[in-house]
This record gives sequence, structure tokens and C-alpha cells, in this order.
Amino acid sequence: MAGYKLVYFNGRGRAETTRLLFALSEIEYEDVRISIEQWPALKPKTFAGYLPFLEVDGQVLVESMAIARFVAREGNLAGACSFEQAQIDSILDILTNVFEKGVQMVIYAEPDDKAKLRRELVEKTFPYVLKLLEKFLQEHQYFVNDKLSLADLHFFSVFESATPVYDGWPDLSPKLKALYDRVAATPRISEYLKKRPATLF
Repeated sequence: MAGYKLVYFNGRGRAETTRLLFALSEIEYEDVRISIEQWPALKPKTFAGYLPFLEVDGQVLVESMAIARFVAREGNLAGACSFEQAQIDSILDILTNVFEKGVQMVIYAEPDDKAKLRRELVEKTFPYVLKLLEKFLQEHQYFVNDKLSLADLHFFSVFESATPVYDGWPDLSPKLKALYDRVAATPRISEYLKKRPATLF
């Protein structure tokens, strides 16, 4: 079995989807969490100068979604055929766009711009994205072929991060809130959520 080492800050952020994949797949890995204080000394020693990265038997992968897709394939959570993989990729791209808008607002925006960006998320982005995601879900339990996959785990991760920004999103889509709760209640995910460190992000 390959040796996996995931390196990221001590937070959920861009690494949490991959951690959820490892948990659901029961693939053992080393969860290395870097403090903000450690990062300046570590940064020039890393492959790309940013986190997360994944070491696989000493070889390095970068880019959070490339890492997530790789681990999903390792755990048979990336779709059963090329069309299912493309469906999952479509959902990942939609969700990642929402996530990046949230990151822009919370971390990078100037104080005077935060209110405007939050209003855009609440009034435009969330309603549109939730309605679009419902089309993928339809009347199924999960997004793709009615099987728990990377798409569902990334949805959970993104909207867990989104809740502090807009805790009213479940009212816009009870169907997607039910999916969120379903993922959280999956035994291996539930066990992971209970044990993971409490962090600010």
C-alpha cells in the first residue's frame, strides 16, 4: 500500500475534501497540520510554495482538487465510467467557484468590499448554485448514479465552510440540506467529524 502524507494548515479549508475522502475510503494517511508560525520557514522548501500538497511514496502532488481527484480514484469514489467522472467534475467546478468566492470575501477583500461581496453571495450566488445542484440531485440520495462520491463530499466540505458566511442556505434547498445531513451521518464520516481537531476555518 502506498504511503500518503497530506500537508496543510491546521484548518479545514482546501484540504478537508481530501481528508473526508481518506476517511470514507479508510485509507491510512499522515495528516500533517502546519501552524501559521511554522509556514514562513517551510514555504521555500515546498514544491510549489503553497499548501496543500500530498506526498505519495515521496512523490509530490499539488493543487487541492487534483489531490482530491487522485484520492477519490484511489478510494473508488471518482465515478464508475468516464461520463460519471465528467458529471463529478462538473459539480466540483460549480462548488469550487462558490468556495473561491467565499475565500475572496473572507480573506482577501478589503474591509469596505466585504459587505458587497457577501450580499452578492447571499442574494445571487447561493440561490443560483443551489438550484443548479438540485438538477444534478433530482430525486436521488446522491449526486451521481445515486452513489456517495467525491461530488457529495466536496459539496459537504464547501457548504460546511459556507455556513458561517450564510447560515440561511438550508432554507433555500431542504433537499440539499438533507444531502448535507446524509453525508454527515455516514458512519465513517461521522466518526471522522467527531475526532477531527476543532479549528477556526
